[in-house]
Amino acid sequence: MAFGPGDIVQLKSGSPALTVVGVDGDEVKVFWYADEVGEFRAQTLPSVALEPLDLDDFADGEEDEDDEEDDEDEKD
Repeated sequence: MAFGPGDIVQLKSGSPALTVVGVDGDEVKVFWYADEVGEFRAQTLPSVALEPLDLDDFADGEEDEDDEEDDEDEKD
């Protein structure tokens, strides 16, 4: 599968959302924010290990988390 700069992908085995910043043959350079360490990270990965991330599914997951937090706040 061909990826291009600006595409949002993830590892086929699961990962945070990764932004493609460059492609060199079968190598894809990705960039993401690592919440656990509070910094940006970059890595070059083989394209065969990546799949496009459906942003609609990604956005829905974030909204669900926000809704859960709002529900917990209301209980307190």
